[in-house]
Amino acid sequence: MAEIEIRNWKNKKVGSLPLDEAVFDYPLKEHLIYEAVCAYRAAGRAGTHSTKNRKNVSGGGAKPWRQKGTGRARAGDNRSPLWRHGGTVHGPQPRDYSWKFPRKMRLNALKSALAQKLRDGKLVCVDKMEFDTHKTGELENAVGNGLGILGKVLLVHEGGAGVGVQNLERAAGNNPRLKVHRALGVNIVDLLDCEVLVASESAIKKLNEVLAS
Repeated sequence: MAEIEIRNWKNKKVGSLPLDEAVFDYPLKEHLIYEAVCAYRAAGRAGTHSTKNRKNVSGGGAKPWRQKGTGRARAGDNRSPLWRHGGTVHGPQPRDYSWKFPRKMRLNALKSALAQKLRDGKLVCVDKMEFDTHKTGELENAVGNGLGILGKVLLVHEGGAGVGVQNLERAAGNNPRLKVHRALGVNIVDLLDCEVLVASESAIKKLNEVLAS
């Protein structure tokens, strides 16, 4: 069975954690990950774009001029798409871009990305993910100098609303290279976007439990 070292924020080994091979030994499936990313981004689109057709634009009413005898083209109203300030033809309308992405495929995509992070040495397990202070500099020092991690980092905790977790989220809020998620809120886009995934021991146990089911 695979296992991962558990480290503290000074990068000292304090134990090890066994990993479920069904999750962390899952093969890399690039196309499945690609489909999961497309589905996630499509679901995040607002879809609030809207244009006015000839029914919605102002104007209309009386016929601009008589049908025959003027030498001009026939016209029924001034809301025609051919006219300036007329309605738009086949313009974008509010719509929902999301589609149903099967839960099993979504979980398998997460397993594939997580397993690849482990194989690449980009998964770090820490003993706890709670901080006594909400200062951005303290968290930056713990990640950069303590763990020696540079680049974009995704910090994953088990969940809850304790003071330690609130401090973590506040401290990461001002740092553009740090992002915080609870274990059950990890998504495929943020997982791929980060260079290193730092998760607490309890968060990895939660991911083990959920993704293996």
